[in-house]
Formats: sequence, structure tokens, C-alpha cells
Amino acid sequence: MITRLPIAVAALLAVSALALSPGCQVFDTSGTSAPTTPTAQIAIPAVPQAQPGNTAGSLAVAPVAALERVNDDPMQFMGLNGDLVDGQLGHPDLVRRDGPAEVRQFQGGACTLDLFLYPQNGTLAVKHVELRGASLDNMARRTCLAEMIRARTIAG
Repeated sequence: MITRLPIAVAALLAVSALALSPGCQVFDTSGTSAPTTPTAQIAIPAVPQAQPGNTAGSLAVAPVAALERVNDDPMQFMGLNGDLVDGQLGHPDLVRRDGPAEVRQFQGGACTLDLFLYPQNGTLAVKHVELRGASLDNMARRTCLAEMIRARTIAG
């Protein structure tokens, strides 16, 4: 009995401390007295009922635009010449010469698309494609590529 007394006292003190803490409201559930602290009252305006055939004042909800489907396969650029690449992706963020090759780099939110163009029949054509990103997940990189294409199409 003596070992249970300190536990009971500690529990009683904890409950009374919670009840007296700011923001805590004590209610008498016996129905004989009002709450010890005033309660806040919030006025909620009534929503008018729509009348049949009357659309004045009604809210129109615009449909959410679906994302335009784009080809997220990085291999779609294989064989394209430089002008076609520019037409699809706009100007690259970085262009670098590496021997006979021209590397065009396009930055996305979480990925980078590198297109390696080599001379072919008097023009440059994509012969190697690399899509890389922080994520090792192929789907995450392809999703990033789709977002990049959408952004560059809108901005272009």
C-alpha cells in the first residue's frame, strides 16, 4: 500500500496540473454549473440555397487541367539533328565540344539530359543519350524528363 501511494499522488498532481494549465477548460458534467471559463462563440454565415434555374451567385468550379502526355523516353532523341533537338527542347543550358562531338546539356528539376551529337552527312546528329539524376530509379528520371519537356514546351 505504501508503494502505491506515491504513484497515486503523482497521478493526481499530473491530472490537476493539466486541468489548471492555460488553454484547458474544465467542465462540470453534472449539469448543475456552467463552465468555469467562458467559451468562444463563432458566427458561421448561412449558405444560401440554390434556386432551380437560378445560377446567379453560384460558384463555378473549373476542371483541373490534365497534364499533357509527353514521350518520356530519352531515346526519342536518337538520330535527330541539332535543329530538331532545338525545336523540341529549346536552347540547351550548356554546350560543350569534345573532339568531334558536341554535347548539349538540358537541366531539369532533378535530372540532367545530355545529348551527344556527332557529324553525320554534313550535320550534327544525336548518337548518344544520357539521362541522369540524383535518383537511381529509372521511373523518377523519366518523370523528371517529362516535366522538363513540358516546361520547355510552355516556355519555348
